[in-house]
Amino acid sequence: MAYPTAAMESGLIAIALVIRSRDGPRFVFHYPPHPDTKTSRRRGLYGTELDESDSEDDTPQVDNSDLDDGNHPAHKSHKPTDLSDSIVESKDHVESVEGDGHYDDRSGEHVVPWEHLFDFQTTDLEMILTPSKVYHKKRFELSLDPLYFVSCPMHIRPDGLWNKKKLKKSKKPKATDSETVMSSKSKSVQSVGNDKSGTATPAETVSEDGDDHGGMTMFNVVFILNVPKDEADERIATIYDHVIKKLNKALKHGQASANYVWKESEMILSMKEKAREERRPMSWLWSEILLKSTLAATIRDVFTSISNNKIATFRIGSKPPEDISLQIPVPSFLVSIPTFAERAVPGLLLTTANPYVDEEGVEDPSYINKHFALLLLDDESKIISEIQADDTELSAPLIECIRICKPTLSFLQVAQAHSIEIGSLLILANHLMQYRRAVAIPPLHPREIYIVSPNCDNRKLPIASIAWKKAFPLAPSLPSFLATLSLVPRPYKIHAPSKDHRPTYLDMLAWLIRGGWVTQLRTFAWILVWPEIIYEVEYQLRADAIEKAKKGVKSHNGSSESTGSTDESGPDRGSDVDHSAPLTTEQVAENARLERLASKVAKQAAEEAAEFSKMPKPEATDHPSKNKAEHLKGIAPYIIKDPHKVSHEESLYIAALGKRFTEVKANECWARFVKYFNGTEALEMIALRENMKRKETWGVVMCYQEHLLVCRHW
Repeated sequence: MAYPTAAMESGLIAIALVIRSRDGPRFVFHYPPHPDTKTSRRRGLYGTELDESDSEDDTPQVDNSDLDDGNHPAHKSHKPTDLSDSIVESKDHVESVEGDGHYDDRSGEHVVPWEHLFDFQTTDLEMILTPSKVYHKKRFELSLDPLYFVSCPMHIRPDGLWNKKKLKKSKKPKATDSETVMSSKSKSVQSVGNDKSGTATPAETVSEDGDDHGGMTMFNVVFILNVPKDEADERIATIYDHVIKKLNKALKHGQASANYVWKESEMILSMKEKAREERRPMSWLWSEILLKSTLAATIRDVFTSISNNKIATFRIGSKPPEDISLQIPVPSFLVSIPTFAERAVPGLLLTTANPYVDEEGVEDPSYINKHFALLLLDDESKIISEIQADDTELSAPLIECIRICKPTLSFLQVAQAHSIEIGSLLILANHLMQYRRAVAIPPLHPREIYIVSPNCDNRKLPIASIAWKKAFPLAPSLPSFLATLSLVPRPYKIHAPSKDHRPTYLDMLAWLIRGGWVTQLRTFAWILVWPEIIYEVEYQLRADAIEKAKKGVKSHNGSSESTGSTDESGPDRGSDVDHSAPLTTEQVAENARLERLASKVAKQAAEEAAEFSKMPKPEATDHPSKNKAEHLKGIAPYIIKDPHKVSHEESLYIAALGKRFTEVKANECWARFVKYFNGTEALEMIALRENMKRKETWGVVMCYQEHLLVCRHW
């Protein structure tokens, strides 16, 4: 599976840390030391174009290590802990560049290189990047064309704490007299101390763990972006929700539990002040800061990973320390080919099979369809070795999940075969997918049809052919095999020379899908109602309406004969009415009105009955699609788009169709299969969802083919 970075650039060019303490706002640190505002300025590709001749950049370099697995170079981003090969600088060393040293301007003023960021003074930036408490834990965005400063400021609470203190419900023993005296003395001593120190704000007091906050009232980790204006809103919202907010929240937890941000900031500021006095170069200072400060190293690692579309993994110095992972989610598949106005993503799998859609048709990122299968995005042994190197609590379960899950078996089938809870298996699979080590696809099967993906990246064909030959030395060459798949769509098993070759050919298929070279040709259907069925339902509806009208006329005539008791008298006074008394004017008028209404209704019923008697009775034929009767010429076929949301007439159409199937199995399955004929559910998934054999399922579906409008696409 390819993750082309060109279409998913974050636009991140720098990260800065700003705090506010009793000494005022301070610009603590930023990385990289000399940001480049011209990064990520590629023209990009749109739609299905593959020609980059008009791009400002040269031809993209291809990683030779790609020959090992035949995947896209972006597969190297699956390893979240490898942060060393992402940038030009080494792990803890910053190379010296122009503008790295100190100098005196014409007025003799000392100019410090790290007190400028872009074209701004850090003293100016620290003022505007420390917003008021109104923005506490909210999105703060500042635009200084062409740059965007985005953050989630964290302020201290009014009680001097960074987190709300949890009250422990515990029964305290009743204090003795001596304890009462001691507590009163301690309170008096504390009050005297407060009087001597003057009025101190809560932020200047000592934290709950005994560490001095130094009066820090807020901190702000600011992400500086340079993105096109037409894409700014979407990109800023994405990086804020998945990276900025989570990073600031994690640092807030570290500050609340271990005074982490203030300690690191104090150390960095002291190192900068000392280097200022000694006129140290900025490259030397930044190397020293990255060596000694874990917070600075964290900012560097986050920048390195996010700017290169990788997963940032780091440890926050809280009590106890916590490992945090951040990433900008990347799509694992495309539902449709990008239009000419949309960014192209060549090499990404093209399919409408969405594993995150639940049974109700709602997309949920935390949900994985149990009828999908797991496809690893790299060599199994390589992924297992990486997980073993991580050595976490999940390492053993993840390795076991990798070993038992196959791209030819659904999660449900794997769980049943190994007696594992399906929920636990899906959690492990979701973990692998979040860390870009695997994707979920419909299970591979030799009877399914696979075609060359319209979104495949033909620019990678030469180097992919070498990797293909290395992985499958006895197989046809990659171009010739793709050419074979490009012919008339046929079941994949036909391409295998014999039944013994099928496992190898399924491995080849998994390799091709992983690289975005092929995709499954899936079948979709809607219910097609022919005029014969429509006429039959309409005829029955009219017959029922006429019968109902006849009953209404009879009941109306019966009620009009006894109108005397309906006048102002109620049921309690009905016995007092004298029926021999002459009718009043109002009663005569009411009777006349009812008679006219009854005659009108009777006349309409008679006309409708006469018209209905002239209609030919519906006759059920074996093939409604071929019925060319004269009374059906004015009726057009009808398509039911969504069986989940049908009208009364559409439900009658479905019921009438169900009575037409003579085979017992087809008749029994009609009510269960109807929900799949909505144009979005692939017919290939019915067997898995209904726990039926594939051959049996297709046999039933073929009984419905006359009443289905079928199409095929990815």
